Amino acid sequence: MSEKQAANIPINPDADFQKYRIFKNKSVKYLWSTLLALIPISGILYILGIHQRLGLSIYAEQYIGLFLGLFLSAIYLSVPLRKSSPKDRVPWYDWILSGLGLTAGLYLAIFYPTIVMDIGTVSTGRFIMSVIAILIILEAIRRVLGKGLLIVVLVFLAYGYFAPYFPGVFRGTGTTIDQLFNYMYLDSNSLLSMLNVAATIALSFIFFGQILLLFGGADILNDIAISAFGRFRGGPAKASILGSSLVGTITGGPVANVILTGSVTIPLMKKSGYSSAEAGAVESVASTGGQIMPPVMGIAAFIIAETLGVPYTEVALAALVPALMFYICLFFQVDFIAGRKGILALSKENIPVFKQVLKKGWMIVPTLGSLIYFLFFLGTSPSIAGLYASVIAVIFLSFDRTVRKNMLRLFPRVFVDCGKVMLEIGIVLSAAGLVVGITGVTGLGFNLGLILASFAEYGLFFLLLLSAIVSIILGMGMPSVAAYALVSVLVAPTLVELGVDPLCAHMFVFYFSIISNFTPPVAMACFTAAPIAKESPTKIGYQAMRLGIIGYLVPFMFVYAPEMLIRLEPIVPWSAAAGTIATTLIACYLLAMSLEGFLFERLSVGKRLFVCLLAVCLFIPVSFFQFATFINIVALVAAILFMLKEWKSYQGKKNGLPIGQTI
Repeated sequence: MSEKQAANIPINPDADFQKYRIFKNKSVKYLWSTLLALIPISGILYILGIHQRLGLSIYAEQYIGLFLGLFLSAIYLSVPLRKSSPKDRVPWYDWILSGLGLTAGLYLAIFYPTIVMDIGTVSTGRFIMSVIAILIILEAIRRVLGKGLLIVVLVFLAYGYFAPYFPGVFRGTGTTIDQLFNYMYLDSNSLLSMLNVAATIALSFIFFGQILLLFGGADILNDIAISAFGRFRGGPAKASILGSSLVGTITGGPVANVILTGSVTIPLMKKSGYSSAEAGAVESVASTGGQIMPPVMGIAAFIIAETLGVPYTEVALAALVPALMFYICLFFQVDFIAGRKGILALSKENIPVFKQVLKKGWMIVPTLGSLIYFLFFLGTSPSIAGLYASVIAVIFLSFDRTVRKNMLRLFPRVFVDCGKVMLEIGIVLSAAGLVVGITGVTGLGFNLGLILASFAEYGLFFLLLLSAIVSIILGMGMPSVAAYALVSVLVAPTLVELGVDPLCAHMFVFYFSIISNFTPPVAMACFTAAPIAKESPTKIGYQAMRLGIIGYLVPFMFVYAPEMLIRLEPIVPWSAAAGTIATTLIACYLLAMSLEGFLFERLSVGKRLFVCLLAVCLFIPVSFFQFATFINIVALVAAILFMLKEWKSYQGKKNGLPIGQTI
């Protein structure tokens, strides 16, 4: 992808739908850009502890208040009230709302040292300020994220007041209206808890991602993927998988990932022979997987670490094997589709010259390598590691002549674009913080745990299945970070109480809240891919479910076989973990073969069912029950014999058939 093409692709996917105003007045545009730039600037200064070096002592909540005020003010300046509202100027009422949003944040930034001394006392002024702040946040949720998430938050807020009047297990602890608003706005266990993640860790990695995007890092990753796999059958699809997994660790969002990589890979896939639905589905599934691929994992990994009180590196390491299985199985499937449909390699003119790719490709190695080094080897805090890696990214990516030439233009844009992305991250986590706060103050989490626990008498599998469905439903049409924040409070604790390993439980609900991005009817990644692929999002969604089937299976596996989640201190011997991982990978290959009906040639229905049965047997974890090892061995031997037989049969017929290339 050329730099000109990359520059024309909106970093924020919502730009396609003209969510933000385009200002004609230069002064207003400058004001908005200044507010956006101040979001990462203030965050970087706080994360680096500049205030401490200057001898200033401030509460974390004071900085969070400044962050809240800046992004609320910027939202009301830039996001219209409705579609018919002015798109090129700020109406008088939005100026007022913008000022109120800034005031709601500055109130915390200025007065929190006094507030914390008597936080339980609600004065008239404090109550008024709390009501204004919550109402301003609710309207911002509606404007930026739509009515769906607003309704969810309003339902929880209503429950916060009416909880004592609900019957049975839904009856919760009562709270007066003034105490409720005071708690949601000022307590560190509600709104401020999630905003703390947004204002530190999320901001650091979004800043890192924007540097890679604007300084050509995403182009390099995309070119590496196409250069590596373009010469093989199904090359564009394989390049899409690799490129989306790499770029996904930068963007942390399926929708943005589809736009950044899909605009190049989807047309190439269609041109090479994949159907429109298949091309859109491959990109949707591959882009969604970026959120489960370490090291960044769409910010949610940091929330998991904060929730469980474990190092971030432990979460990222545990996520590695399931993420690799997700992509490997998808890779197998697109290869079998290419073999079945006779899709050949890309033409030479569509493959970047490898030597040219290497000239720029080396720049990305120290950039990503430094992030891994800071996180996993030095044990640097994630927020600091993200900033250090950003500096290294600027240094190495600026070796490119075009980047150096445009440095003065690109560098200010990094701060503005980072602030723009943080508008959505900030309001998403504000919504999540309100829900988390209500769940805690009313005891709803405990009550829902009792409901789910009542299903435990039918067995753990039934409870997991119910939890998966709930997680997918909660995640539909909702940003993944907010979806995980919901299910981590509403579903995961019950699984833990019933004996599921805590990290496995949170990874389980995390996976299913992510998978909702390509699960119909509300599959946001598929809806984004649809106009690029020129195909119905529903058709793309059903194709994506087939291609992403391993994403529905792996979470169940690591609950029953926690050894799949690599730990520094393994809960089972390494040999058992290696055995489970190996058999699962072979099972992925067989499952892909069964779904696509191809090995060396087309497979009959009977053979596909037989291979599917072998895959199911190999998916059984070694530690699952007494005879699991025996079943694994028998299935493995049967699979090897089957493939040898198919190879001999193919060899006997190949004179009349095109051979095609292998992976």
